[in-house]
Amino acid sequence: MRQQANANQILLQKALALHQKGQLAPAEELYKKVLVKLPRHFEANYLYGMLKLHQEDWETAEAQLAKAIELNPDHLDTYFDHAGALAHLGRDDEAVARYDLVLTVNADFVEALLARGAALRRLGRNREALADLERATALAPDNADAWFQRGNVLHDSYAYGDARESYERAVALRPDFIEAWFNLGNTCKDGNQLDQALRAYDRALEVQPDFFEAISNRGYVLFKMQRPAEALQAYDRALALDESAPDLWFNRGSTLEQLYRFEEARESYRRAKELKPDASSASWNEALMQLRQGDFANGWKGFETRWETEQMRGQQRQFIQPLWLGEQPLEGKTILLHAEQGFGDTLQFVRYAPLLAAHGARVIVEVQPALKRQLAGLPGVAQVIGSDHFMRPPFDFHCPLMSLPLACKTFSEADIPRAPYLLPEASSWAAWHQRLPRNRALRVGLVWAGSSAQTHPDAVRIDGERSLPFATLAPLVELAREHAGLEFYSLQVGQDAVAQLHAHPLASLVRDCSPELHDFAETGALLANLDLLITVDTSVCHLAGALGRPVWLLNRHNGCWRWQVEREDSPWYAGMTIFGQHTAGQWDEVIARVRSALQQQLA
Repeated sequence: MRQQANANQILLQKALALHQKGQLAPAEELYKKVLVKLPRHFEANYLYGMLKLHQEDWETAEAQLAKAIELNPDHLDTYFDHAGALAHLGRDDEAVARYDLVLTVNADFVEALLARGAALRRLGRNREALADLERATALAPDNADAWFQRGNVLHDSYAYGDARESYERAVALRPDFIEAWFNLGNTCKDGNQLDQALRAYDRALEVQPDFFEAISNRGYVLFKMQRPAEALQAYDRALALDESAPDLWFNRGSTLEQLYRFEEARESYRRAKELKPDASSASWNEALMQLRQGDFANGWKGFETRWETEQMRGQQRQFIQPLWLGEQPLEGKTILLHAEQGFGDTLQFVRYAPLLAAHGARVIVEVQPALKRQLAGLPGVAQVIGSDHFMRPPFDFHCPLMSLPLACKTFSEADIPRAPYLLPEASSWAAWHQRLPRNRALRVGLVWAGSSAQTHPDAVRIDGERSLPFATLAPLVELAREHAGLEFYSLQVGQDAVAQLHAHPLASLVRDCSPELHDFAETGALLANLDLLITVDTSVCHLAGALGRPVWLLNRHNGCWRWQVEREDSPWYAGMTIFGQHTAGQWDEVIARVRSALQQQLA
């Protein structure tokens, strides 16, 4: 009997030796032979379960290790390894329970802390995961994987600064840690630290030159850095590795559009939709490109795909009343027109409300509260309510404001309802008329920055591109020293932007009106008392245009679709002149042209 036991032990030792050498197939045959003879032998069951783990046969490994635990409930490593099999099977709740048992016995088991932290992260329990990973880094500060996993949890929690520090610790400990370099790049990208993101991706690519995701993300960062030609090179390099990624084709399309290569951009968007038929962002981008090129007939139809995009899906309003897109007659019907995006969008497209009233509709307009007083006198509109209004009046149809061009068949510039279509609020206009100096000076309003309340990364980026520092306007403001008949009025709001004015040596030449601009009605009343508005692309340019006031728009390179391509005028506002950047990020040349035009006004 002892001789047979010894033979089985020798067989098990041979299996283990083969297993340790990586010769898994012959090792498996020997383990099976032992288990036939000794089916309840703990060590044989455990080692066979480990072999199955190494073969990535997770289901067999889980069952075998569970049996080993049943045979020897006191063997700690079996619980740890069984938890690993459970995690690979997606059974993270059960895996966490196993890791809990392991850590109850050995609270300083670093690998168990890391594994439980990873499982908790997958379960969305980031606070608990972070606690495990904090303890792991404290116990093993030289463990690169611990810092890497800590960075992952912090990145998930949008703590980009702390995540970056963790990834930097990981790559300092292991310079060829490609995943950590890649995730460091992602964190810097998401935190809008684009130069640092580019460096991290480049380091990842030094280790693995064909790292598809790093090449693709590098292209995205270059695009955000206004380096579209280099971005396109990165995307084409990624496509040489894998042509099947719809997001890559979408980003390539956006880049080609920025390079004004519209037909190629359209082909890239087509490929994105072909690979991912529900790629609504590609359809929307293509529609915006068509509008940018003045193709209203196709652009407004495609614009309706905005509701299918991640960006807009949550903003679509749901009513029991039907959506009106121009099919049903409106005579004797009540229609609710509702704002959907920014202040500027509301001001631009509310122009269609009088048109519907002229077709016999009773028109109710629901807008952002800050616009309610300014739009209260909109011709033909029965009622203007704020979006914070608790009870809406009854209505038969509804339509988002930005769907009105399609519903009203705006298929050419001739179809656009002309400005002005707004009037200043009478009492506010009179109050400003009394407050302003009684002279014959040229009164010029200034706005140099968009909203500082943006949180979405793309919105923050665009705001950075369209805004400029007050100091950049200095060559314009200096003209007030040379011309007594020139006065500047700041309509800029926002604490940070207004602070730039007060900190500048030329501040005394600009009257800061921001303390008195409580809503758009006050801003509109002031605009109606000015001769000209010089502004970046923000809602005030739409307000001035809607009031029929002259507007000089300082437009970023590759600006918004509504200003079209390289135009100096606008079909939306007859009194608008567009001064666009010739080179991305370069405002000085724009300001020089505006200064020259202003001097001509003064001559």
